[in-house]
Amino acid sequence: MSRDIKKIKTETVPHPPGGWRRFLILGPGLVWAASSVGVAELVFATRAGAIFGFLLIWVPVVSLFFKYFITELVGRYTIVTGEDVIAAFGRIETKIGPVTLPKGWVLWIFWAFFVASVAGMSGIALTVGSALFAIYSGVPYIVWSIAALFLVGIILFVGSYRGLEYASRILMIVIVCFIFYAVLRRFPPVSEMAAGFIPNVPEESLRELIPLLGWSGAGAMGTIWFSLWTKESGRGASKMIDRPSTYEVGAIKGWISTNRIDLVVNMILTVVLTVGFIIAGAMILNPLGMVPEGEGLGVALAKIAGELYGPGAVMIFLVGVVGTLYSTLLADTDGLCRVAGGAVKAQSKTKRPERFFYMVFLIVYVIFAGLFATVISAPVVLLQVTAVIDTILLPIVGLMAIHICTKTLPVNFRPRRVTIVMSYLSVLFFVFFILLLVAAVVVGVDFSM
Repeated sequence: MSRDIKKIKTETVPHPPGGWRRFLILGPGLVWAASSVGVAELVFATRAGAIFGFLLIWVPVVSLFFKYFITELVGRYTIVTGEDVIAAFGRIETKIGPVTLPKGWVLWIFWAFFVASVAGMSGIALTVGSALFAIYSGVPYIVWSIAALFLVGIILFVGSYRGLEYASRILMIVIVCFIFYAVLRRFPPVSEMAAGFIPNVPEESLRELIPLLGWSGAGAMGTIWFSLWTKESGRGASKMIDRPSTYEVGAIKGWISTNRIDLVVNMILTVVLTVGFIIAGAMILNPLGMVPEGEGLGVALAKIAGELYGPGAVMIFLVGVVGTLYSTLLADTDGLCRVAGGAVKAQSKTKRPERFFYMVFLIVYVIFAGLFATVISAPVVLLQVTAVIDTILLPIVGLMAIHICTKTLPVNFRPRRVTIVMSYLSVLFFVFFILLLVAAVVVGVDFSM
């Protein structure tokens, strides 16, 4: 009898692969990296290169280095407990001096971002529309954008978009090949490019720097999605283990190690891609004085292909841009509705399934994002505002992740001291730039470009 019980218990933690086989299951990190290749690279990184040349190459490198530690904590918690961090954050009660914030206070902040992120999804939809407009200008880019949004709603409502996701990844690879060939063909002087790796923050660069800083790889919401993707991958525990056996301890630690490898590999991949887009913007668009924005965003991006390969390649490149940005719109809308649905489920005592709330938020989200896109047809501005808000949330997510990993996880699975120290430094890093932006706004720095 006891043998059967033991068997059932150990099956809750499948054993992770060992050695080189770990590289064959790069799951949540690969999804994280793939979904992040979109706005940050095609819009923010290319704009940074077009406006400031190689000056801001250091931004994605340093940003992703610090984000690694926060994201690792989020994945670690889910692997050990089998629970996503939204539920864990909802149980945190915080005392600030004489004031005690009630449990679930951080979920209200997520709600605020959910409302604000409508602008961001409108911005992404407008970038898709601008790329479609560059392909066929017979339809206004606002109409293209609204159509893209409502198609997202239909696809997510039906709940099956795996084929489209794979197609989008292939199109993303097309763009990456274009970018890397462009960089290799017009490789810049090493001294100029190397100077860009040295942190330099002119006041006028903050408008471009902060969004690139926050959305390189993924922002605060993307970090939380990593927890959701880790849970969906089936890694680690499927429930809280109060007294894990020797087998379970070893298996869970093995999954934590596998997740770290997954995350490191895909962080490096994302850094290389983002830096490549900055260099392409600096080499091709900067000399032409072209900056991706408005309905001309797609046309400006197409110059990357047109200048090197001629008119025939422009259409291929633009199709790749549409696929990549549309994949981002699809994944981000899906992720935000999942977070919102999970927050409602964590805060309420209702027996309704989380899928019900997901559908409600999806309908509301698509409708309001469409209205936003119609009223404010400035994609870059909408994206920058949302990215700044998401960047402000990063320190909060970081502190919450540190808390749940150091206070609630069994001692065997808590992160090492160096990881905790680096996580606190990550929080301070993003706080510094947030304060820098606030100070620039207060003193009246002109961010118009």
